[in-house]
Amino acid sequence: MIRVFEDLPVDAGFTCKPLDGKVYRAGLLERFPVVRLSLVHGNAIAVIRGLDGSGAAPFRADLDEDFLDVYDADGAVTDLTDVYLTTTHGDCIPIWAYDPVKGAAGLAHAGWRGTLKGVAGSLIRTMRSAYGSDPEDIRAVIGPGIGACCFEVGFDVADAFTDKYPWAEEYVSAHPGARPHLDLKGVNAELLRLEGVTQIEISAHCTCCEPDMFWSHRRSADKTRMLAFIKKGKE
Repeated sequence: MIRVFEDLPVDAGFTCKPLDGKVYRAGLLERFPVVRLSLVHGNAIAVIRGLDGSGAAPFRADLDEDFLDVYDADGAVTDLTDVYLTTTHGDCIPIWAYDPVKGAAGLAHAGWRGTLKGVAGSLIRTMRSAYGSDPEDIRAVIGPGIGACCFEVGFDVADAFTDKYPWAEEYVSAHPGARPHLDLKGVNAELLRLEGVTQIEISAHCTCCEPDMFWSHRRSADKTRMLAFIKKGKE
């Protein structure tokens, strides 16, 4: 288990082997309600205001026992205490955000499609609009995920990033005789900085080239997933 924000009043982390993320998420229900996101590789962020099945409006949501299933969202924010926000990951990047001033927590799932659509920026803008967060107060963590060392992409994907974000050339590396590699963590960090976030921690862990520690869809098409989670406690 990798823990984040250990000095803050939150329970947040990322599961590693041998924990099955989905099994661990079910275990969280023994403690508190859990929000599950459908993860459609977009940039939509749900605001969780309650757990009655309508708390994520305008997103469609269903209440299944103590799970709140939110559809068509790749991130969520809340200022509720004792509610877990969760996302599952095969190689995609988890992004945690916490505002200790407003007491707001956020979590996003950033694959290359969501990153290209700016999900990291959407997370911060949603915290600003929903809770009045000042980006300079927000602490963000870009978690374990596929690293630039392993994330080989097509030239069309590399071009899509540099066309949309000219500064992304810094995060695309050429490999003679092979396709380019993309630094998803670096792109997401830059998207956070563009929103005014200055407190950013970036994990060095690569899920693809650390088989003893992580499962990886890119490495082995494994369907087991890691879990990212965050719960705000009572301050």
